[in-house]
Amino acid sequence: MMDSNDIVVGLDIGTVNVTAVIGECDVDRMGEPVLKVVGVGNAPSEGIRNGVIINKESASSCIVQAVEAAVNMSGRDVEEVVCGISGEHVKGLNSIGVVKVDSRRRGERPEITEQNKQEAMKSAGAIPEVPDRETFFVMPIEYKVNNQGGIKNPLHMIGNRLEVQAHIITASTSAMKNLKNCIERSEYGIQNMVPITLADCKAILVPEEEKAGVMVIDIGGGTTEVGIQMNGATYFTGVVPIGGKYVTSDIAAVLRLSSDIAEKIKVNQGACHESLVDDKEMIEIPVTSGSFGERTVSRLKVCEIAKARMWEIFTKVKRAVEDTKTMQYVNSGIVITGGGALLPGVSEVAEEVFKIPVRIGVPLGLTGAAKDYENPKYAGAIGLAQIGLDMKIRARLAKRRPDPGKSSREEMPQDEGDGMFKVAGKWLWTKAKNFVKDF
Repeated sequence: MMDSNDIVVGLDIGTVNVTAVIGECDVDRMGEPVLKVVGVGNAPSEGIRNGVIINKESASSCIVQAVEAAVNMSGRDVEEVVCGISGEHVKGLNSIGVVKVDSRRRGERPEITEQNKQEAMKSAGAIPEVPDRETFFVMPIEYKVNNQGGIKNPLHMIGNRLEVQAHIITASTSAMKNLKNCIERSEYGIQNMVPITLADCKAILVPEEEKAGVMVIDIGGGTTEVGIQMNGATYFTGVVPIGGKYVTSDIAAVLRLSSDIAEKIKVNQGACHESLVDDKEMIEIPVTSGSFGERTVSRLKVCEIAKARMWEIFTKVKRAVEDTKTMQYVNSGIVITGGGALLPGVSEVAEEVFKIPVRIGVPLGLTGAAKDYENPKYAGAIGLAQIGLDMKIRARLAKRRPDPGKSSREEMPQDEGDGMFKVAGKWLWTKAKNFVKDF
């Protein structure tokens, strides 16, 4: 059996399902390291509401079920996971940090060091303390040196004033502790905890749209997570407290059905855009205990119910983004993912609301049997596993000594502002090829 140190596990804890993805390092046709999915497991969520743990025992049991299902499929052992963070308690904001840069020796011009960068980031992250709230992600957007902006990496530049614009993600302290305790109760370690929108971006975006600027909308069961990225930087993180289960609830309430039957109608015959529905088509309502015979309902009626709720979700997303003036960074369009993206017509409704191109996002780059998981509902878990792989590759490279024939500046990769988990470009891939066979 493969050493557990050589595998990665993405754990997406959702309102409807808990999904675990086990992966290992492989190489593509170009010899570059990629994630190979070897195990996937799902379990219905219990003890979890809108991304927050409300019953540790039930939630822990679901986590164990999902991971064990992935373990049984893959034949790998699991010691730690990369866990996704989601829910209404997750909030993002942009902040600015400024530090003075001093010369290291008298008479020398001040040169920006890695320590200066870290101090600027620390300054940006020094936001006012709020009870039961903590900062768990600080990511640079851009730097300014002596008021000259648009700089992705100021290292070794000359200047006496360094400013950084950073994106900060905060979360409820109690919600984070409950989630950590729940995973530990399941007897798994935590490799890292990552906002689910960053994992989505890792799994579903192509370089061209990410470089130009893109919005990712993850429609989960209880919440809709939103992120905006451009050129490797995150400009917006937000959550709308409505998800796909609300469509089910609406169908059940309007048509006076049980939630189970409403969910089956939504999954099997539902749509949320009238262009996909024949207005003469009827849906038979299954006979249930206590009913007085079969009923029928117009499929267009079901569509109208679903569209109203999806329209509300996208309108709230648009309003939240416009309030922060970050819509200007969405130049290549919108990518919708998550289980809610499976409802036919979702992209058409989003295009009507936003008036820009929209596509459905599925995990990219999967091969072999893993192609069965090219599905929006697996995007978060697969992205988390990919992030875990990047972290392990970087950790192994960091342990390698620099080439004695090169200066440290030539040997080590420079941070080009590609976000917390972007791998450092061609340098890393070139180096990684040399040891991936031993991973």
